[in-house]
Amino acid sequence: MQVIFLIGRILFVAIFLVSGVRKLLDLAGTAHLIEGKLWIPDVAAPYAEKISTMTGMPTPQLVAIVLAVVQIVFALFIIFNVGSRFAATVLAIYVAVATALSFDFSNLGELARSEAGTSLLKNVALFGGLLILFAIGSWQPGLIEEEEEYAHETHA
Repeated sequence: MQVIFLIGRILFVAIFLVSGVRKLLDLAGTAHLIEGKLWIPDVAAPYAEKISTMTGMPTPQLVAIVLAVVQIVFALFIIFNVGSRFAATVLAIYVAVATALSFDFSNLGELARSEAGTSLLKNVALFGGLLILFAIGSWQPGLIEEEEEYAHETHA
């Protein structure tokens, strides 16, 4: 059961790993996509500009790098079952924000009939899977059964 759980975690977060690696391999393209949707709060704007100046990279490119690293690192947390609840929460927030920024919800009928509707459903499914991972946390198959057997033996 442990191996199946591991394979399931790997397959589930593969989309985040692949997406993160693609972002890193095409920083210019990712930065271009982010540029039109990027919103930095007034409080953080001076810091973002300082970091951009220090690194010599435009802010959208820095955001692309951060997003890629978030996807890769937290996917690896889930694969290795370390801090799974926290990792699932971070990735769920990522999916929710990306979904809100990526889709035009003003015409749901057209959205449902288009390819974008399929992508939206994929994001909804990912969000649901991340909620399940949040609910089970760092659960390990077999561990609960062993605890139940031990409890049953000690009460008998």
